[in-house]
Amino acid sequence: MSRKIYEVIERVLALPRAERAVVLERLKESLEQPDVPGGIIVEPQDLVELGARYVFPKNRRYQRETVTLTAKAGPTLSTKWGALAIADPWFPEAAPATPAIGMGAKDYPTAVTVITRTRADTGADEVLPVAATVGAVADVAAWQPLADDGQYQLDSDSSLGTFYEITDAAALQPLFEDDLYMQGIFNRALQESIVSMEAGGQTLAAAFLCGKELHPAWAGFDASGVAVAVLLDFGLLSHAQGREGEVTR
Repeated sequence: MSRKIYEVIERVLALPRAERAVVLERLKESLEQPDVPGGIIVEPQDLVELGARYVFPKNRRYQRETVTLTAKAGPTLSTKWGALAIADPWFPEAAPATPAIGMGAKDYPTAVTVITRTRADTGADEVLPVAATVGAVADVAAWQPLADDGQYQLDSDSSLGTFYEITDAAALQPLFEDDLYMQGIFNRALQESIVSMEAGGQTLAAAFLCGKELHPAWAGFDASGVAVAVLLDFGLLSHAQGREGEVTR
Protein backbone atom coordinates (compact mmCIF):
# COMPACT_ATOMS: atom_id res chain seq x y z
CA MET A 1 0.00 0.00 0.00
CA SER A 2 1.49 3.34 -1.06
CA ARG A 3 2.21 6.23 1.28
CA LYS A 4 -0.40 8.28 -0.60
CA ILE A 5 -3.12 5.79 0.33
CA TYR A 6 -2.06 5.90 3.99
CA GLU A 7 -2.29 9.70 3.85
CA VAL A 8 -5.84 9.46 2.46
CA ILE A 9 -6.82 7.05 5.24
CA GLU A 10 -5.44 9.41 7.88
CA ARG A 11 -7.39 12.30 6.38
CA VAL A 12 -10.61 10.29 6.48
CA LEU A 13 -10.04 9.20 10.09
CA ALA A 14 -9.55 12.85 11.04
CA LEU A 15 -12.97 13.83 9.71
CA PRO A 16 -15.99 14.28 12.02
CA ARG A 17 -18.16 11.20 12.46
CA ALA A 18 -20.81 12.40 9.99
CA GLU A 19 -18.25 13.02 7.26
CA ARG A 20 -16.62 9.61 7.84
CA ALA A 21 -20.07 8.06 7.38
CA VAL A 22 -20.40 9.79 4.00
CA VAL A 23 -17.02 8.44 2.89
CA LEU A 24 -17.94 4.92 4.07
CA GLU A 25 -21.22 5.01 2.18
CA ARG A 26 -19.49 6.08 -1.02
CA LEU A 27 -16.88 3.37 -0.63
CA LYS A 28 -19.66 0.80 -0.21
CA GLU A 29 -21.33 2.07 -3.38
CA SER A 30 -18.06 1.77 -5.28
CA LEU A 31 -17.51 -1.80 -4.05
CA GLU A 32 -21.04 -2.76 -5.04
CA GLN A 33 -20.45 -1.48 -8.60
CA PRO A 34 -17.26 -3.17 -9.79
CA ASP A 35 -17.88 -1.93 -13.35
CA VAL A 36 -17.40 1.65 -12.12
CA PRO A 37 -13.72 2.10 -11.18
CA GLY A 38 -12.60 5.21 -9.37
CA GLY A 39 -13.86 7.22 -6.45
CA ILE A 40 -12.03 10.14 -4.87
CA ILE A 41 -12.03 12.17 -1.67
CA VAL A 42 -13.66 15.53 -2.40
CA GLU A 43 -12.96 18.66 -0.39
CA PRO A 44 -15.53 21.49 -0.36
CA GLN A 45 -13.19 23.84 -2.23
CA ASP A 46 -13.02 21.26 -5.06
CA LEU A 47 -16.74 21.72 -5.67
CA VAL A 48 -16.42 25.42 -6.45
CA GLU A 49 -13.19 25.33 -8.46
CA LEU A 50 -14.81 26.24 -11.75
CA GLY A 51 -12.97 25.08 -14.84
CA ALA A 52 -11.43 22.06 -13.08
CA ARG A 53 -11.63 18.91 -15.21
CA TYR A 54 -12.35 15.41 -13.87
CA VAL A 55 -12.33 11.98 -15.47
CA PHE A 56 -15.46 9.89 -14.92
CA PRO A 57 -15.50 6.15 -15.66
CA LYS A 58 -18.00 4.46 -17.91
CA ASN A 59 -20.97 2.86 -16.16
CA ARG A 60 -24.36 1.48 -17.12
CA ARG A 61 -25.74 4.96 -17.83
CA TYR A 62 -22.88 7.18 -18.98
CA GLN A 63 -19.84 7.02 -21.22
CA ARG A 64 -16.29 7.37 -19.92
CA GLU A 65 -15.37 11.02 -20.34
CA THR A 66 -13.66 14.09 -18.96
CA VAL A 67 -16.00 16.77 -17.65
CA THR A 68 -15.56 20.40 -16.64
CA LEU A 69 -16.98 22.00 -13.51
CA THR A 70 -19.14 24.97 -14.49
CA ALA A 71 -21.64 27.13 -12.64
CA LYS A 72 -25.28 28.01 -13.15
CA ALA A 73 -26.26 31.19 -11.37
CA GLY A 74 -29.44 31.20 -9.30
CA PRO A 75 -31.50 34.01 -7.81
CA THR A 76 -30.16 36.54 -5.34
CA LEU A 77 -31.58 36.19 -1.83
CA SER A 78 -32.14 39.53 -0.09
CA THR A 79 -32.11 38.89 3.66
CA LYS A 80 -33.13 41.04 6.63
CA TRP A 81 -31.36 38.92 9.22
CA GLY A 82 -29.16 36.48 7.31
CA ALA A 83 -30.67 33.52 9.17
CA LEU A 84 -30.28 30.87 6.48
CA ALA A 85 -32.52 27.81 6.30
CA ILE A 86 -31.98 24.68 4.18
CA ALA A 87 -34.88 22.36 3.40
CA ASP A 88 -36.63 20.02 0.98
CA PRO A 89 -39.40 22.39 -0.21
CA TRP A 90 -41.70 19.59 -1.36
CA PHE A 91 -41.69 18.03 2.10
CA PRO A 92 -43.14 20.94 4.12
CA GLU A 93 -43.78 18.95 7.28
CA ALA A 94 -39.99 18.67 7.68
CA ALA A 95 -39.27 22.39 7.18
CA PRO A 96 -36.79 23.59 9.81
CA ALA A 97 -37.96 25.74 12.71
CA THR A 98 -34.53 27.29 13.24
CA PRO A 99 -31.86 28.51 10.81
CA ALA A 100 -28.88 26.40 9.86
CA ILE A 101 -26.51 29.35 10.25
CA GLY A 102 -26.47 33.12 10.60
CA MET A 103 -24.46 34.98 7.97
CA GLY A 104 -25.48 38.62 8.40
CA ALA A 105 -28.17 40.67 6.65
CA LYS A 106 -27.31 41.33 2.99
CA ASP A 107 -27.92 40.12 -0.55
CA TYR A 108 -26.55 36.64 -1.23
CA PRO A 109 -25.97 35.08 -4.66
CA THR A 110 -26.91 31.45 -5.19
CA ALA A 111 -25.53 28.96 -7.71
CA VAL A 112 -25.11 25.30 -8.55
CA THR A 113 -21.92 23.65 -9.78
CA VAL A 114 -22.74 21.30 -12.66
CA ILE A 115 -21.10 18.80 -14.98
CA THR A 116 -22.34 17.46 -18.32
CA ARG A 117 -22.35 13.69 -18.86
CA THR A 118 -23.06 11.78 -22.09
CA ARG A 119 -25.67 9.02 -22.03
CA ALA A 120 -24.24 5.65 -23.06
CA ASP A 121 -27.49 4.55 -24.74
CA THR A 122 -28.50 7.66 -26.71
CA GLY A 123 -25.41 9.88 -26.81
CA ALA A 124 -27.49 12.73 -25.38
CA ASP A 125 -25.99 15.20 -22.93
CA GLU A 126 -27.29 15.48 -19.36
CA VAL A 127 -26.49 18.36 -17.03
CA LEU A 128 -25.97 17.08 -13.47
CA PRO A 129 -25.63 19.26 -10.35
CA VAL A 130 -22.74 18.36 -8.05
CA ALA A 131 -23.12 21.13 -5.44
CA ALA A 132 -25.20 24.16 -4.48
CA THR A 133 -23.93 27.35 -2.87
CA VAL A 134 -25.28 30.50 -1.31
CA GLY A 135 -23.09 33.47 -0.43
CA ALA A 136 -19.71 34.90 -1.40
CA VAL A 137 -17.81 31.71 -2.22
CA ALA A 138 -14.84 33.68 -3.56
CA ASP A 139 -14.33 35.22 -0.09
CA VAL A 140 -14.08 31.87 1.72
CA ALA A 141 -10.76 31.28 3.43
CA ALA A 142 -11.78 28.07 5.24
CA TRP A 143 -14.63 25.55 5.07
CA GLN A 144 -16.03 23.79 8.13
CA PRO A 145 -18.70 21.04 8.31
CA LEU A 146 -22.14 22.44 9.10
CA ALA A 147 -23.53 19.53 11.10
CA ASP A 148 -27.17 18.98 12.04
CA ASP A 149 -27.20 16.89 15.21
CA GLY A 150 -24.00 15.27 13.96
CA GLN A 151 -25.53 14.26 10.66
CA TYR A 152 -26.52 16.32 7.61
CA GLN A 153 -28.18 19.61 6.68
CA LEU A 154 -30.42 18.39 3.86
CA ASP A 155 -32.40 15.15 3.64
CA SER A 156 -34.25 15.39 0.32
CA ASP A 157 -37.16 13.08 -0.45
CA SER A 158 -38.23 15.00 -3.58
CA SER A 159 -34.84 15.54 -5.29
CA LEU A 160 -35.21 19.24 -4.49
CA GLY A 161 -33.53 21.50 -1.98
CA THR A 162 -33.89 25.18 -1.06
CA PHE A 163 -32.00 28.04 0.51
CA TYR A 164 -34.12 30.76 2.16
CA GLU A 165 -34.20 33.06 5.15
CA ILE A 166 -35.98 31.44 8.08
CA THR A 167 -38.09 34.59 8.63
CA ASP A 168 -39.68 33.97 5.20
CA ALA A 169 -40.83 30.47 6.18
CA ALA A 170 -44.44 31.55 6.82
CA ALA A 171 -44.72 33.15 3.37
CA LEU A 172 -43.14 30.11 1.69
CA GLN A 173 -45.14 27.43 3.52
CA PRO A 174 -48.25 27.77 1.28
CA LEU A 175 -46.01 27.29 -1.75
CA PHE A 176 -44.33 24.25 -0.23
CA GLU A 177 -47.79 22.74 0.38
CA ASP A 178 -49.06 23.45 -3.15
CA ASP A 179 -48.29 20.28 -5.11
CA LEU A 180 -49.19 21.85 -8.46
CA TYR A 181 -46.87 24.79 -7.83
CA MET A 182 -44.08 22.54 -6.60
CA GLN A 183 -44.44 20.29 -9.63
CA GLY A 184 -43.85 23.37 -11.75
CA ILE A 185 -40.75 24.26 -9.71
CA PHE A 186 -39.46 20.70 -10.11
CA ASN A 187 -40.06 20.76 -13.88
CA ARG A 188 -38.23 24.07 -14.20
CA ALA A 189 -35.35 22.81 -12.07
CA LEU A 190 -34.97 19.79 -14.36
CA GLN A 191 -34.20 22.23 -17.17
CA GLU A 192 -32.42 25.03 -15.31
CA SER A 193 -30.90 23.24 -12.25
CA ILE A 194 -31.64 26.20 -9.92
CA VAL A 195 -34.71 28.47 -9.94
CA SER A 196 -36.38 31.14 -7.83
CA MET A 197 -39.46 30.77 -5.61
CA GLU A 198 -41.42 33.99 -5.30
CA ALA A 199 -44.25 35.37 -3.15
CA GLY A 200 -45.68 38.86 -3.03
CA GLY A 201 -43.53 39.91 -5.95
CA GLN A 202 -40.29 39.05 -4.13
CA THR A 203 -37.78 36.25 -4.53
CA LEU A 204 -37.80 34.39 -1.23
CA ALA A 205 -35.98 31.15 -2.01
CA ALA A 206 -33.64 29.38 -4.41
CA ALA A 207 -34.74 25.84 -5.28
CA PHE A 208 -32.32 23.37 -6.87
CA LEU A 209 -32.04 19.75 -7.99
CA CYS A 210 -30.06 17.61 -5.58
CA GLY A 211 -31.09 13.94 -5.69
CA LYS A 212 -32.97 11.88 -3.11
CA GLU A 213 -30.19 11.55 -0.57
CA LEU A 214 -28.66 12.96 2.58
CA HIS A 215 -26.46 15.90 1.64
CA PRO A 216 -23.73 17.26 3.93
CA ALA A 217 -23.32 21.03 4.23
CA TRP A 218 -20.23 23.17 4.75
CA ALA A 219 -20.01 26.70 6.13
CA GLY A 220 -17.48 29.02 4.53
CA PHE A 221 -15.66 31.61 6.66
CA ASP A 222 -13.64 34.58 5.44
CA ALA A 223 -10.20 35.52 6.73
CA SER A 224 -11.81 37.33 9.69
CA GLY A 225 -13.75 34.24 10.74
CA VAL A 226 -17.13 35.57 9.55
CA ALA A 227 -19.54 33.13 7.88
CA VAL A 228 -20.00 34.26 4.28
CA ALA A 229 -21.21 31.15 2.40
CA VAL A 230 -22.78 27.70 2.65
CA LEU A 231 -22.16 24.77 0.33
CA LEU A 232 -24.09 21.51 -0.13
CA ASP A 233 -22.24 18.50 -1.55
CA PHE A 234 -24.43 16.19 -3.65
CA GLY A 235 -21.79 13.44 -3.70
CA LEU A 236 -21.52 13.12 -7.47
CA LEU A 237 -17.96 14.37 -7.86
CA SER A 238 -16.69 11.65 -5.52
CA HIS A 239 -17.47 9.09 -8.24
CA ALA A 240 -14.80 10.56 -10.54
CA GLN A 241 -11.54 8.71 -11.06
CA GLY A 242 -9.61 11.91 -10.45
CA ARG A 243 -8.51 15.11 -12.12
CA GLU A 244 -7.51 15.18 -15.75
CA GLY A 245 -3.84 14.31 -16.02
CA GLU A 246 -3.83 12.35 -12.75
CA VAL A 247 -5.72 9.30 -14.00
CA THR A 248 -3.54 6.56 -15.50
CA ARG A 249 -6.19 4.14 -16.69
